[in-house]
Amino acid sequence: MGAHDPRSMHNSGADTPPITPGSASHSKSNSTSSDFLSSLSSLRRGDSISSLSRPRLSLDESPQPVSTELTTFPYHLTDYEFKTDDRGRKKTIGEGAWSDVFLAKPCPPKPTEQSPSQPPCGPDMTPPLTPVRSIDSGVDLSRLPATPPMYAVKVPAMTSAKKVLSAEARILSYLSRFPDAESHIVPFYGLDTRNGAILLQAMDDTLEGWIQKTLNTLDEEARAARLAEVFPSIALALLNSLAWMQDKGCTHADIKPSNILISSSSSPLSTAAPKPIYTDFSSTILSHPSATIESTASPLGAGTWDYLDPSLLSSSSTSPPSATSDLWSLAITLLFLILGGSPYDAFKGNKYQQREMIKAGCPLQVMGHDDLGVRNLERVQGLSRDLGFDLLGWFGRVLVKDGGKRVELKEWKEELEGKL
Repeated sequence: MGAHDPRSMHNSGADTPPITPGSASHSKSNSTSSDFLSSLSSLRRGDSISSLSRPRLSLDESPQPVSTELTTFPYHLTDYEFKTDDRGRKKTIGEGAWSDVFLAKPCPPKPTEQSPSQPPCGPDMTPPLTPVRSIDSGVDLSRLPATPPMYAVKVPAMTSAKKVLSAEARILSYLSRFPDAESHIVPFYGLDTRNGAILLQAMDDTLEGWIQKTLNTLDEEARAARLAEVFPSIALALLNSLAWMQDKGCTHADIKPSNILISSSSSPLSTAAPKPIYTDFSSTILSHPSATIESTASPLGAGTWDYLDPSLLSSSSTSPPSATSDLWSLAITLLFLILGGSPYDAFKGNKYQQREMIKAGCPLQVMGHDDLGVRNLERVQGLSRDLGFDLLGWFGRVLVKDGGKRVELKEWKEELEGKL
């Protein structure tokens, strides 16, 4: 997603947002659909990868955890119905360069794909949470995650976007086969081969939306107290999940608050921290000895400038996304959580100047600029006092332009665990 968006009517935002996605916009990088699709055409598939033209994978075949065999949505056993508004329009919960995300509810298969005894979806029907096995299917639904109350259906916005979502579906198919996947990434239900859509679980919000609508609506004293309650849990969860992805050979390549989904307690009085998981794997690079999906696409194709590692923005020697660049993006994301906005927001009135500041690679210095900088420093220093931990020093171990001087994820995480 970038300034040259293949769908000019859409702007930034999580490709797989929850029911109430955030709406903040950021300075995006330049991209063209031809560049991105050209890179996708050069996907190098491992031995375990098959084309969409192959027969549907039976979940009873129990693919190995490292398999990138595509998981398809078993619509002949359980289907979904898009939610609509008063005007009969599909309820959009997110928009991106390549897709629209709609809210949908589970339901039995459509009449043309079901037995006569199964009624079609109705407005007042509550679909079963444990779909029964069909005797003629050969597919065991128990191998998919439990049916959610609502789906987030990520639909390609144009024919060419099907290639993008197909590549993302293979990444999700691979990651979702690990037993603990739902603790780290959005639950995935397969690719709908009828329309090229990805079926995901609809979550409560994005991290960006939660920050804007919950944390940033509090007065400074209450905000500081709430931040001290949630920061350790959110930070450690995201660090652990990033380590989990890296262990599986994945570089996410587009980490930012709008690409992190959360689930929250339903109780308004609860002080529990939101539980974060990663989403939007359209830019992800998977490199594994037994299963490889590589894309040579520039991260500028989907990245938001504020969160990009400066090494990815150098015109002279652009580096590919890596574990190091993912850690930089996560550090900026955690800084966003503390500040309530981007560390570069003081320059958002001048996009050229803002981008130059981002390329300079010194966000901890830039965030202290101007009147906004006074508030930013007070928030960081206040949280440091509340946690008894030098946060500026901790961030400084990652947010240094020279990637060779950055601490690695394991050490950075252990330092936070030790202090807290």
